[in-house]
Amino acid sequence: MKFLSTVAGLLLCATAFGQDVRSYVAANTVPIATLDATSDDYADLAPFGQAIGEARVVMLGEQDHGDGPTFQAKTRLIKYLHERKGFTVLAFEGDFYSLTAGWDKLAKQPDSIRHFLRQNIYYNWVGSADCRYLLEQYIPQSFQTGSPLQVSGFDSQLYATYSLTHLRRDLDGYLVSQGMDRKFPSAAAYQTFLAAVQGLLDKESKPAAYRPDMRKALDNGLQLISQAQLAAHDASAWPRVIASLQAYIVRSYPLPARDKAMADNLKFLMTTQHRGAKVIVWAANAHIMRYPDQQPGKGRVFNLVIRQKMGEYFVQDPQWARQTYVLGFASYQGTAGRLGTAPYPVALPEKDGLETWIPARMAYGFLDFTPYNKQFNNPTAPFSMKSPGHALPPAHISPVAWNLAYDGLFFIREMQATKKRE
Repeated sequence: MKFLSTVAGLLLCATAFGQDVRSYVAANTVPIATLDATSDDYADLAPFGQAIGEARVVMLGEQDHGDGPTFQAKTRLIKYLHERKGFTVLAFEGDFYSLTAGWDKLAKQPDSIRHFLRQNIYYNWVGSADCRYLLEQYIPQSFQTGSPLQVSGFDSQLYATYSLTHLRRDLDGYLVSQGMDRKFPSAAAYQTFLAAVQGLLDKESKPAAYRPDMRKALDNGLQLISQAQLAAHDASAWPRVIASLQAYIVRSYPLPARDKAMADNLKFLMTTQHRGAKVIVWAANAHIMRYPDQQPGKGRVFNLVIRQKMGEYFVQDPQWARQTYVLGFASYQGTAGRLGTAPYPVALPEKDGLETWIPARMAYGFLDFTPYNKQFNNPTAPFSMKSPGHALPPAHISPVAWNLAYDGLFFIREMQATKKRE
């Protein structure tokens, strides 16, 4: 009996040690040699490749949309995934219509690709010196090879150049071809609806274009079209465009309607346009978090900030839960800031935060939470980490088990605000 008690005690100690996330992080964060995207030596990325396994979807986050070293790291990871792991699509947190319909119609020549991306990728990326190699060289030049890297988008915010100049006309053509224009009460009501659509698209650059009186006509028209599409079993991309416009109307923050629409748009891309392809997702940390149902936190604010995210909605489908790897980004210190704004200092981590557990000599590192979660049945013990942004979650939000939010982490010790490309 004494022997059995001793064995049980040792097992309990081993389990307790194994569940100590601090020890796991310190022992299992592996160094990344460089962020140089022009390097073709990927030996240091082998642990990342092993971690993602046979995933068809790899989501790459970022703490803010102005993180220069993160953009460099993501570019290098994209190259690796494309050249070594068979990923052929890069889907941005960007205008669904512009980056699907517009990209499909684009002549895939380097100069036309560069021009299109400058017009339709979010400015904080396409205007960044740290994204220039990816968007100006790597993607366009890939179409001169036998393995092009296709571009797509899944965001319900439709305000890129292609949508502004083509969506109203294309939508009109679609509705007329399907007879849906005749479902409006009158021809005048139909034209009022189309004008409201254009006003919604224009409002980011011209706020006065979307008048308050347009909301009702837009709501009613989108609902009418959605019902007609459902009755017609429309399997085209247009139901996703209509759903995106419906989500775009919702202006509260955080935006669960937007995250749900982004997840549905991504699922559509995975099952239709890019069926069978391996897809890289470029988005914010805040959008890609998964497994929120297992988080110990409670409360309305916690739900808004940590739950109801694209990653959660996407992996609710067991098929995608099994085939998706979510990589969050974390940093220790430095500066951040989007283009056109003043850089701000990155908050230092708490004294016992995850960022302090990573060996001080490590400038860049990769940490895979998957073995930890599998061994200890997805531990829900919360710990401190600056995420999803560059600061700790507000004090009134319950602590988070970050090992459940991300499958892995890419660590950057010294963050720097990106600079505008020349």
